[in-house]
Amino acid sequence: MSLYCRSRFATGILDKRNTIILHCNTGLTLEIRRYPVNHPSAWTGLQMRARKDWILDWPAAAVAEVESAAEGLGAKGKAMPAFSREEFPLRGAATFLGDAMRQVTEGRGFVLLRGLPVAKYSRQQLRDIYWGIGRHWGTLITQNVKGDPIAEITDQGYDANKVGVKPSMTNAEQRPHSDPCDVVSLLCVQPAKEGGLSRIASSIAIYNRLLQEDPEGLECLYRGFHHDLRGDETPQAPFGCTPVPIPVYRWYHGLMSCVFNNSSARQAVERMGRTLPARELGLLDHIVDLAHSEEFRLDMAFQPGDIQLLNNYTVIHWRTGFTDWTEPERKRRLYRLWINRPGERPIDPAFQRGYITGSNAGLPVHA
Repeated sequence: MSLYCRSRFATGILDKRNTIILHCNTGLTLEIRRYPVNHPSAWTGLQMRARKDWILDWPAAAVAEVESAAEGLGAKGKAMPAFSREEFPLRGAATFLGDAMRQVTEGRGFVLLRGLPVAKYSRQQLRDIYWGIGRHWGTLITQNVKGDPIAEITDQGYDANKVGVKPSMTNAEQRPHSDPCDVVSLLCVQPAKEGGLSRIASSIAIYNRLLQEDPEGLECLYRGFHHDLRGDETPQAPFGCTPVPIPVYRWYHGLMSCVFNNSSARQAVERMGRTLPARELGLLDHIVDLAHSEEFRLDMAFQPGDIQLLNNYTVIHWRTGFTDWTEPERKRRLYRLWINRPGERPIDPAFQRGYITGSNAGLPVHA
């Protein structure tokens, strides 16, 4: 039996799988999943705080192998980003790194690698090591219009309340979001004096809660929102924003995926001179509230050498505000990699079209 439904933006049919096939007035056909997602990526903070299998300690042999590969680079006069995966050979360590990545891409969607002895390396050695590790995880992409291959996350003294300013360049609290890549990796070099907790939540578990509370609200989340590109736009991006809306959720080839940034969506509304219905803005705020809740949120206090890996399609992340040390060399500093793994996860093209056509970031970095 099928049921017919109608809204201001679309009409649709509820099929036998409890999935809405939504025919939008724009001509777009959407498949809206109307039953809970049962997958390891649909976890809660309550569940993850009761276990520690998401923390993986570096084997001593793997660390030694990584250091040997870095020494080989130095002997050849090579430095990041101008070397390939083959020029940073890993054997046993590659197995450790591959197992970690599978937990991110196929399982719960996140992992924390602990124990890389960052204090013993020079700044250049550490960047080379991190880059070499990243080469074994996938295609590394640029992170801004300047083409930076590694982003240095530290307080640069900017005002996070100004339009176009990325919160990662300040010491302010961030809001839950995902990054425009398949996997984001953060390496902690130096934590803050106080604060700066990393916080994550499963966007898939949040979807299941939204399905319980407001199933009709899913429609606008499937349609999506424009986003402020915060200075990384191409000339083809009107108002400095994504030229088309980016969905928040899409069910595609048997997988649920999410792209979320409440702040850049609201900033795009302002820059484009538009308005959004209060109910839609309220849904975005509610996702933020759910992510912050004790039920869904998982906190991580980074230690020097920690590497966090997150699947951007199943996990949203943010950090608390922080107070830095007064000494410049002790300032909170993280290195970030954006990693793509082409062809691995089936992703609705609507997730990427706006960022690809609107942003100068996200380009592969070649050796």
